[in-house]
Amino acid sequence: MKNHLFYILLASVYSVLGQTPVSSGTDWNVSNLVVNNTLNRPNTLLFAPDGNLWVTERQGKKVTKIDVVTGATTELLNLSGKVYQSLSQDGLMGMAIHPDLYANLNTTTNNYVYVLYTYDADSGSGVDSRFRIERYNYIESSGILDGTSAFTVIEAIPAGTDHNSGKIVIGPDLKLYWTIGDFGNNRGGKACNEIRSQYLPSSPSDFSDYKGKIFRLNLDGSIPTDNPVLNGVQSYVYAYGFRNAQGLAFGQNGKLYASEHGDKTDDELNIIESGKNYGWPLIAGYNDDMGYAYCNWSAYPSNCNAYSNVIANCPESAIDESVSAANMPNFMPPIGTYNSTLATEPTAGSSSGWPTVAPSSIAVYEGGKIPNWGTSLLIPTLKTGLIIRAKLNTDGSALEDGVYEEFHSDSERFRDVVIHSNGLIIYAITDNGAVVKLEFVGEPLGVDNFTNNVFSLFPNPASHHLNISLNANSSEAYQIKIYNLNGQVLKMKNISSQTRNIDVSNYVNGVYFVELLKNKKVVAHKKVIISK
Repeated sequence: MKNHLFYILLASVYSVLGQTPVSSGTDWNVSNLVVNNTLNRPNTLLFAPDGNLWVTERQGKKVTKIDVVTGATTELLNLSGKVYQSLSQDGLMGMAIHPDLYANLNTTTNNYVYVLYTYDADSGSGVDSRFRIERYNYIESSGILDGTSAFTVIEAIPAGTDHNSGKIVIGPDLKLYWTIGDFGNNRGGKACNEIRSQYLPSSPSDFSDYKGKIFRLNLDGSIPTDNPVLNGVQSYVYAYGFRNAQGLAFGQNGKLYASEHGDKTDDELNIIESGKNYGWPLIAGYNDDMGYAYCNWSAYPSNCNAYSNVIANCPESAIDESVSAANMPNFMPPIGTYNSTLATEPTAGSSSGWPTVAPSSIAVYEGGKIPNWGTSLLIPTLKTGLIIRAKLNTDGSALEDGVYEEFHSDSERFRDVVIHSNGLIIYAITDNGAVVKLEFVGEPLGVDNFTNNVFSLFPNPASHHLNISLNANSSEAYQIKIYNLNGQVLKMKNISSQTRNIDVSNYVNGVYFVELLKNKKVVAHKKVIISK
């Protein structure tokens, strides 16, 4: 079946490259928080519990804090003695912060930060590149990570030098999600290596077939008992059929969004679901029989060294993607392809003539302050130096009108983006080691001049009871709303200036949101952790 938006999008394949960036208008201030070469090939950027930015430096092999006011940098963790980096797409990559740390920096229970990196498992002179996820304790008194507190969550998973993906996030279920790419096989100098994205492990320890997957782990590194059973095996594999998914983020609706590099066409924007097959390499983008066909160069050992990126030069007939999809009962199509779906293969010999944008990460905007944004996805790109915005529909299951907006454009390769909790500031890191600050200075949504200091929550984390106290000196009527990360409203209560005690004993452990409303309009919000 052909994509019903295709004929609309085809006419505007390159339109996203020709727009005037929204950030160049009067409603936005754009500046550098830190300049080029401040960071050594940054990879993952997080807005941290201390109110500053934390970033992993892929080639620098360290975690660095950046003061959001001054731009001053502080080394939080140095892993130069552990990380293997080949000056390619490996090194110190993903990072995730335990949600309890956002609720209380003084916590001594879950004061954890998780990092993902590649290391050399060969004790001899060769290189045996593997992945490792480690957990480190955050020390509130010094504001750094305790380098002696390393706990190995998982290791020994084979890594590569290309298409490692390498993003990790902690979900609302307090599980760790992790993307691994196809290692760049079946192309260029790796044309003789088979893409294993469609292969499923024969056992949980069959690490050879963990390429091109998204994993789901318990925070101690064990396999969750509710992971999907695929090909008769329950393993770390949560979803499969990926080329190079470098972006991974949860929305408050509980949906997991991912951005993925296509080849010559069909960069993908996906919603990740348990047990689903995302097609690669048999299908790129939609199951539409358009401008992509799979040539398995690795199947022809006498010809694979003569690799060509032109499908017409394939030594045998290419696999028809629409026929292949008929054998994929779990196939999950993307919700968008960034206008990179074409009817025929691009004829340009280099990537500059292909419609792909090379999406490098993803963030979910739910700040509620920027007009017309609603819930939007922000996607930084490498090839075209763009940050793209794509607005989601009401339930977050699809793009609204299939439109991609050129939010920001530069000559830089943007690697990752994060959004300030105030909903008005966006930070982005570049491959050249700068941090760009994009601040909305137009008229924000909402007219109430309240801040989050208007009410207090205690204790936080809470176990059985949560106290909510209104700090505002006002006799006006307010409401408190509590909802979970899936957007499910659990409680609505009227509140006065007196403290309100709310029973949360029946809430499961996890992250929740508390909103203060006046006249049905949100005027302040906070996060709370339930931990029993």
